[in-house]
Amino acid sequence: MAQQITQKHVIKQYGPYGFQCPENFSFQLQKGESIKEVIIRHGFIVDSIGFVVAKPCGGTYTKMFGGNCGNQSKIVFKCGEKITRISDTYGSYKYMGNKCVIATMKILTNLCPTGYGPFGQGKEVSCAQKFASPLPLDGPIIGVFGRHNNYLESVGIFVKKMT
Repeated sequence: MAQQITQKHVIKQYGPYGFQCPENFSFQLQKGESIKEVIIRHGFIVDSIGFVVAKPCGGTYTKMFGGNCGNQSKIVFKCGEKITRISDTYGSYKYMGNKCVIATMKILTNLCPTGYGPFGQGKEVSCAQKFASPLPLDGPIIGVFGRHNNYLESVGIFVKKMT
């Protein structure tokens, strides 16, 4: 007689990396959704991060977190491409009273393991520290959380862990 094994999903957080005050944004993919594009606005530092999300019905929507300044870069995902890791640096930004911000950021995927980026130049940032979400993860990255105002101050990831 065959036994049915029930899998449970647990959402695990890694981070936030950067400013350690409470987060003011949180985003998770819903069932059947997938990320089609990652949008990053950047200049001296990372201004914002966003996602174009494909819905199961075929439509899309966009979620952005952070300010509107800087240059815009887009990562258009290939079929089956998924985020596997985020990394790079954070530190104290001179033009924000030395408040902690994400200075540079790389987005690593299953199809680009060396990563896209870095985005942001890390200029006028002191006390820069490296960060990287863990690898390998025990499930897919299904969202992000962190803190933003005019710039991206911190970022972390949500991972759907199978138990």
